Order: sequence, then structure tokens, then C-alpha cells
Amino acid sequence: MKTMKNKIVLETVETIIDNLEEKLVDYMFEYGEYSETNDEFYSDKEKFTKLVIKELNSRLRELE
Repeated sequence: MKTMKNKIVLETVETIIDNLEEKLVDYMFEYGEYSETNDEFYSDKEKFTKLVIKELNSRLRELE
């Protein structure tokens, strides 16, 4: 039973991470001034990823 719960949790987390990354890129192109995925884009993507994770962390703490 514990293994099944671990599998469910891990798969859910992996899916959320994949979706987060996909949506972040979508929103960067939609709202940012990017026309290609160059060094600047990847540098900004890294910064935005950290900011999104920080915000998620903050919101999750509020739920506790």
C-alpha cells in the first residue's frame, strides 16, 4: 500500500513540474517580449521558475 501511495505522489509531482514548465514557457512568449529561445530566454526562464516555486511555496505554507 505504501508503495502505491509513493507512486501516486511521485507521478503527480512529476506531472505538476512538467505542466509548470510548459505553462511558464507559454506565458513567457504570450506576455514577454521573446521571439526565440536564446540565451536570454533560458536565463529568464530560470529566474521565473525560481519565482514561481517561491510563490507556490508561500501559498502552500498558508494552507497548513
